[in-house]
Amino acid sequence: MTQDRVSLPLGFDIPDGWVPVEPSSVGAEGAVFVAVHSVPDGEFTPNITLSVGQRPDPARITEIADEAVERLGRSMAALEVVQRKVIGSEAAPGVTQLLRIRTGEGQELVQTQVQLTVPGASPADRLILQIACTATSETARRLGDDFRRFVASVHVRRDFTADEGENS
Repeated sequence: MTQDRVSLPLGFDIPDGWVPVEPSSVGAEGAVFVAVHSVPDGEFTPNITLSVGQRPDPARITEIADEAVERLGRSMAALEVVQRKVIGSEAAPGVTQLLRIRTGEGQELVQTQVQLTVPGASPADRLILQIACTATSETARRLGDDFRRFVASVHVRRDFTADEGENS
């Protein structure tokens, strides 16, 4: 995904127990939205991130998912793709993937990623949404329904005006 931050009129529902935070306050400068769980799990606070990037190139969604894994792998001590599934339609393909990661500090975490295509007026105008939930494996199982509800609620707002914020 390109590093350019793209503003898009997105709407979504934040699950109960999750608190929005400024992305830069948690080192997620490229994200347009970050929420942390209000009950930290030991030394790690579960989080949901949403990033948006323009992809005018012809890369397939699986290649874009590979790029996301590669980017994350550069900052982790270890990373394994446990599961991957192609979702969506030909016009708006997506990928879900489950990653097992180990940080440089030795924390064992799980990240669930969802890459979704938002088709544009032309192929050069397409956007990719990357939505991720990171937690310890035990907490990820407990919070999985929250993440699924969040992903299912993400939509491009039809009622957006330039005066409004980026999400509802």
